Amino acid sequence: MTRKKRRTQTKTVRAYTEKLNGDELKELDELFTAYGKCRAFLYSQLCGINHMTDVANWYGPRDKIREHDGEIKKAYKKNKAQGLKSPDSRTVRLSKQKLLSEQFGIQGRHVTEAVKDVCMNLNSMWSNLGLKLKRIVQANDALSNAERQYLNYIFTSPYYWQLILQRRENEAQPNEEMSQYPALRAALSEEQLRHCFGYIRRLTRKHKPYPHSTAARCMLCDEMMWRVVEKDDSSYLEIMTAKCRKKKQFKLTGPYCYANKKKRGDIQLILDRDKKRLEVHRAIKAVAYEIHKPRKKLGMDKGLATLISCSSGQEYGADFSKLVGAEVERLNDRNTNRNEYIQSAKELREEKFALQEKLAKDYSAKTKKRIRHRIGSLERQIARLEEHYLGSKLYHRQHERKQRNMERVMNTSIRQMLVVEDRDVLVKEDLTFTKEKLLKASNRYEAKVRRKLSSWTKGRLDKRIEYLCGSLGIQTIGVNPAYTSQFCPRCGVHFSERKGAHHETAVCPNCGEMNANTAAAVNILQRVDDKEITKYMPYKNVKLILEDRYANKQLVMA
Repeated sequence: MTRKKRRTQTKTVRAYTEKLNGDELKELDELFTAYGKCRAFLYSQLCGINHMTDVANWYGPRDKIREHDGEIKKAYKKNKAQGLKSPDSRTVRLSKQKLLSEQFGIQGRHVTEAVKDVCMNLNSMWSNLGLKLKRIVQANDALSNAERQYLNYIFTSPYYWQLILQRRENEAQPNEEMSQYPALRAALSEEQLRHCFGYIRRLTRKHKPYPHSTAARCMLCDEMMWRVVEKDDSSYLEIMTAKCRKKKQFKLTGPYCYANKKKRGDIQLILDRDKKRLEVHRAIKAVAYEIHKPRKKLGMDKGLATLISCSSGQEYGADFSKLVGAEVERLNDRNTNRNEYIQSAKELREEKFALQEKLAKDYSAKTKKRIRHRIGSLERQIARLEEHYLGSKLYHRQHERKQRNMERVMNTSIRQMLVVEDRDVLVKEDLTFTKEKLLKASNRYEAKVRRKLSSWTKGRLDKRIEYLCGSLGIQTIGVNPAYTSQFCPRCGVHFSERKGAHHETAVCPNCGEMNANTAAAVNILQRVDDKEITKYMPYKNVKLILEDRYANKQLVMA
């Protein structure tokens, strides 16, 4: 009898070490800084278009690095061999190079984990860029359906995408037996193909990010680089250091139950220099409820004033905008006050730089003494400004505390909605659309609204909804969000007016006043079965479809 396989989902568990002393913090800081420099070097080498397909599997770049390091070792031995008086130029050049582990002062396993880290991030970068460019293509009304299908396929296939960026599109060969590329390309003319190739290059050049390792605070470790040791009724984290055959142990704040042989694997270490501790992040497979056969569906509208509005008429997370608005205005006032000190520090640095250049010239001893005295005074003023007015620790600590409070309200509202509504399918709007080209108003109220919208964590809200729904076995479906809150769900006419402090009340010429948020949730629920309005249809086409439906309905009723 075969055992039924349970459905799982990824979950991150965390552990923390006790407060580190000065020597431990210094040693870890040097290790993480060296790892960050190695990762920044790998980003500069692998983030180009010539490595699009290479970063899909990190074993390839790792093997190339190992092969190059092996050639350096052989060249070094050959150059140092006795009796070899005139080695070739390539051997001399290779013998002068250093291995990556020697160059950054870390071990070879750290280099391997840096390669894995960089490749995973770059692979995600190209995938996210492809999704972003697909949404831009969907919003472009000047493209034909054949061109749109061709571009969508290219942005999901790194092989063909890379050849087009390298201007080798004529060398493309079907890399799969059932590849759709030949049929999609044959449907386009030569002029359309040239237009598509140029369009792909322009979009990629405009929107491609250039990642780099900024703060050296994260490091990956495989299962051979760490373990948990039980000693004196306490758990100790033992990790590999930068020196060969030397390991370091750090006491954990509590027992760690994910350290046996079956539950080892990779972990991520995060060095918190402010709290002087080391964080351990471990991804595990948690058991999730089985997804039942879809029976009851629920439409959900995500908002700012009210966090969640449902098609059942219930709303959750009321007055969420007060938390967002208070934090946005606090940050705005804080940054406005800091700008004055930032400008003062900038002027003092410019004056100090000018005096340093002046000091390099030929002046009398008395004049140089006066210049040095002024430079010392400027340095003291700059240090005073940076210490009392331009510090970032308290700034980030307060912002993180406010963010955690908003996440707590967000999680509570989502859980309450899922328990009270008790539905099997959750239909939500897909807000991963391209940015609307809105005119910036000059009045102060519009500026406040823009600040709130820019800080609204809709991506974080969407992730929490998908995670909690997955853990409870609830299916989530995304639909096109265009004009869901501007048309009446009963008669289909465009709302004539929106009023209220947050425009939460809509006025329909036929049905009267109604809650705009719950009406949008009903429209979202109806759109899941709409075959005409697709998920990534441009909003202009959605508006035309809705207006035509209401006009046809009026003709039938007449």
